[in-house]
Amino acid sequence: MKYWESICSRCGLCCHSKVKIGKRLWYLDLGSKCAFLSEDSTCSVYPQRFRLCPECRKLTLLRALTAEWLPPQCAYVQWAKRHHIRFSRRCEWVMALDETHIE
Repeated sequence: MKYWESICSRCGLCCHSKVKIGKRLWYLDLGSKCAFLSEDSTCSVYPQRFRLCPECRKLTLLRALTAEWLPPQCAYVQWAKRHHIRFSRRCEWVMALDETHIE
C-alpha cells in the first residue's frame, strides 16, 4: 500500500470539482477545490477523508486503469499508461478557474 500511495504526485487535481459534458468532454473547475485540500495540495484530513468527505474516492489500481474522471496529468494515470494498462476511454479536458466554460 505504501508503494501505491507513493505514486501520487500530490497535484490535487482529483480534489477539484469535475463535470462531464457530453460523452467525452470533462470540465475541471480549478476554482472549486475540496475544503480539506491544503495549500501544498495535500489532504488535511487524510486518515479520515472518506468519512468526512463523501465525494472523496479511493484511488485503487482498478480506478487508475479505468476511471475517465482522472485527468491525464494524474500520476496514477501516467503510471498506468507507462505500464500499458490504461483502459479508460480517451476524453478531452477543459481546465479553468471558474464555470464560465460550461454550457
